[in-house]
Amino acid sequence: LEAAFVRDVIESDFKERNYLWTGDLSRKVYAPDCVFTDPTLSFVGVRTFERNLANLKPAIDLLVDHPKTNLFDCKLNDDSSQISAEWEMDGKLRLPWRPRIRLKGRTTYTMSPQRNGRIVRYDESWGMSAGEALMQLITSDASDSSSSS
Repeated sequence: LEAAFVRDVIESDFKERNYLWTGDLSRKVYAPDCVFTDPTLSFVGVRTFERNLANLKPAIDLLVDHPKTNLFDCKLNDDSSQISAEWEMDGKLRLPWRPRIRLKGRTTYTMSPQRNGRIVRYDESWGMSAGEALMQLITSDASDSSSSS
């Protein structure tokens, strides 16, 4: 696969599939045994990624109003072996105190010529600690005027 094609597919996964919330990523650009890592866990396999998000989907559908992902940048590195995406997840929870999940992050996708240009590593980092991200669940969103009286 050409690196520019893989980059375009990733961009589409963000913009059209909202994959960080839905788990709906384009399998064709990932090696089946891709290693996925974020600040809270690491695992192997595209199917495991999809299963993990499928397990969360009922809770997301029930609790999150209009989950969205803003993609700020998605670019190839100089030697076309990696793609770097900068993004922000955003969603308000349907709870009485109206918490808001707002998480900025970066994902580095590493492609392998030995795997026909497919992604073999998915490394996600966040602009805050996992603990700070979890604290958003118990904190009222100060920007939500409907929560003030």
